[in-house]
Amino acid sequence: MDEFDDEVVELPDDPGELDPGTRRVLLKLLNGPYVRAQDHAKLWAALERNEPLVRSRLADLYLELVLDRDSGVAFVRNLALEDAPKVVRRQPLTLLDTVLVLYLRRLLLTSQGSRVFVGREEIEDQLRGFLRGDTTDKKQQEDRIRRSLVRMTSNSILLKAEVEDRWEISPVLRLVFGADEVAAVTADLERMASE
Repeated sequence: MDEFDDEVVELPDDPGELDPGTRRVLLKLLNGPYVRAQDHAKLWAALERNEPLVRSRLADLYLELVLDRDSGVAFVRNLALEDAPKVVRRQPLTLLDTVLVLYLRRLLLTSQGSRVFVGREEIEDQLRGFLRGDTTDKKQQEDRIRRSLVRMTSNSILLKAEVEDRWEISPVLRLVFGADEVAAVTADLERMASE
């Protein structure tokens, strides 16, 4: 989707007002999960060139553009308006998914580099502690971890690296969850662990 001709071509039956780049960046933002400068150079350029227009069109759809130039990431979320319809669907997370997201976010926020990588072994070590009381069946534990990794990869939270069983943590995790949300979820997890 990132390869396109940015020249305006007038089509006889096209009532649209936007140039091809702006249309495509809007589509990518709506389809999600995000636009990343590193992966979508032309879309990122179109977004930067027409940011006020993109914001306006998204607001017409009850959406807010979240843009972090330092991380090179942009995505949409529901406008925080009372009685506004919820456009962005929410993905429910399992307990294991939640633990994994919090772990990945912590790695991302505490790292010094711009890109952060994580391996399967590190992830499994973090998640196993939350599986011990659940089941002693090692195969079942591995299946649950594998499913959580698949969900994070398909939702572009984990990005495949060149090395097998290693992933880059998407910089979008810096933005998606606020400190208050993380603190509340962490408190719930700690309470559950102590019980």
